[in-house]
Amino acid sequence: MPGHHIQTLETLRLELKFLELGLYRARTAGPPLSIFEDSPTCPGYRADSCSTCVLMKFVPYACRWEVVPCHYIRLNEAHETIDSLCRTGTQEELETALRKWLHTTIKALEGEQVQARESPNRSAE
Repeated sequence: MPGHHIQTLETLRLELKFLELGLYRARTAGPPLSIFEDSPTCPGYRADSCSTCVLMKFVPYACRWEVVPCHYIRLNEAHETIDSLCRTGTQEELETALRKWLHTTIKALEGEQVQARESPNRSAE
């Protein structure tokens, strides 16, 4: 499953870049883009698109059948999600929570990668 792990890491890095470039913010015409759903990482609107998305591993099991399951990823210890922040927060609060979650999750996955690379070397000693 190393390829899937790398794909997840690359997807999160791309999402962070999309966020940092301000591409989710309000445009001159129309509403802001939908987080994850309107990004280049979304597998699209195929019937099985969400089930094949690498973000599904972060979606709580009970929320996997929502219309946009990735909007129910818990972004922080307060269990705020994209969905909840879209309804009750500002765009800035949403982006701040998402940015922190992306940084934290990327760092954790990178740490797992380092450990995986070091594990075979330790067992050979």
